[in-house]
Amino acid sequence: MRRIGLLIISLLVFVLVLSAQSAVFIEWEADETSVSGTVEIRGSVNPPGFQSYFLEAALFQPAGEQPALWLPITLPSIQAMENGVLGEWQTTILEDGVYQLRLHVVLNSGESIFYTIAPIAVNNEGRTLSSAPVSVLDQPGLVIMTATPSPIPPTNTPLPIPPTNTPGAAVLAPVGSSGVVPQSRLPIEVGGHVSGFNSSTQAAMRRAGMVWVKWQVPFRMGESTEVAEDRIRRSREAGFKVLLGITGEVSELQAMGDDYYPEYAAFLGRVAALNPDAIEVWNEMNIDREWPTGRISPNAYTSMLQQAYSAIKGANPNVLVISGALAPTGAEGAFGSSRVWNDDRYYQGMVNAGVANYADCIGVHYNEGILAPTQQGGDPRGEYPTRYLPLMLERVGYPFRNQGKPLCFTELGYLSGDGYPPLPGGFSWAASTSVAEQAEWLAGAIQVSANYNRVPVLMVIVWNVDFETYTDDPQAGYAIIRPDGSCPACDSIGALQR
Repeated sequence: MRRIGLLIISLLVFVLVLSAQSAVFIEWEADETSVSGTVEIRGSVNPPGFQSYFLEAALFQPAGEQPALWLPITLPSIQAMENGVLGEWQTTILEDGVYQLRLHVVLNSGESIFYTIAPIAVNNEGRTLSSAPVSVLDQPGLVIMTATPSPIPPTNTPLPIPPTNTPGAAVLAPVGSSGVVPQSRLPIEVGGHVSGFNSSTQAAMRRAGMVWVKWQVPFRMGESTEVAEDRIRRSREAGFKVLLGITGEVSELQAMGDDYYPEYAAFLGRVAALNPDAIEVWNEMNIDREWPTGRISPNAYTSMLQQAYSAIKGANPNVLVISGALAPTGAEGAFGSSRVWNDDRYYQGMVNAGVANYADCIGVHYNEGILAPTQQGGDPRGEYPTRYLPLMLERVGYPFRNQGKPLCFTELGYLSGDGYPPLPGGFSWAASTSVAEQAEWLAGAIQVSANYNRVPVLMVIVWNVDFETYTDDPQAGYAIIRPDGSCPACDSIGALQR
């Protein structure tokens, strides 16, 4: 017995020594198997090359199952910590279930290291329990296997999702003077983001069975609605529904603060009176390229959206209002929340701020895939969820699951450099993607979106149809009309109708 006791003590000392060497760990009692409300997380973070850290949670999945979908639960911190409070876990933002908790540490090299514990039952409704002891799943320099918890029945059964053409699901009926639009037989309504919109572009879009055309319309203080009016007229004459993505000047928003919102909203109201079918309110407001540094906030955006929604609906209640789509990103830990918010955490903030009260559809972007749209793992760049379409859908669909609002992809594209010079360094990750794969994956992405069953997906806007810019931002590489004038994706998307 004495020798066994010494062995146990030796093992405990060994684990503590490894923890001290790594300087990355969470303090947690093995018998603390259930949590609710606000939980204080204690531990240490002080590894060599430390840059920042944050805490995140995911549903617990035994080894061998699909990759976990991690949700940040604290803001990034750039302060090292020794045996102190790492952050507070507001467990009420999660649906009850069995979770794993992870300390995510970002190093100056750009690499991440993790300390993960599980299983932990989030039990705010008093119906989710786990009897398995909490243990370490992943630690720098050490891996310890954990027990698999007994299966827990789900506390909430997803409601059946109505077809996308269910009356009342959203305002998607054609509007405008002519009321004439193509009739799509695709599983969901599809369109394309355009630049020139000449007769060749229009013919390619019809070949693909597209019924929507999207234009980006800039707003500057004192701007007239002339550009918007032109885009609406041209789209109507060609027989398409028209979506206008209306963005403003970040510098003007920075200078004016909250006083900017009513000016922007008034412009959107004037555009709505021109009878477009849909308006997307702003674009990628979770990054400082599109929103002032230090002011990125779902609460701030919701204040803007609320005023914009009132102005649009007051001018034309038939216009579909789409919330601005976020930039898919996990860069918050590296750059800090003054410059970027991870899209999943921002979407949760939008829910908490009440965005669903001021939008008919929730905007989504997906543009960094290099694998088939059904895949959920195997990306050579790493396993971050935004690289996989099903996981990207879940990053938006899960927080909005009880909000009664559908999703709208206002940009969905695959980059291919075929027919162009080598892709610039920041986009070299797509160097091996062929035009044939682009065509196949776009059609597959539409099917994946149509089959997503947590909430409906109403539309997919392909990014893009006919852009020709190929610089440090190779927009033409995303275009489905290729340099030689061919459009393989037109055929693959059009085949969904047959």
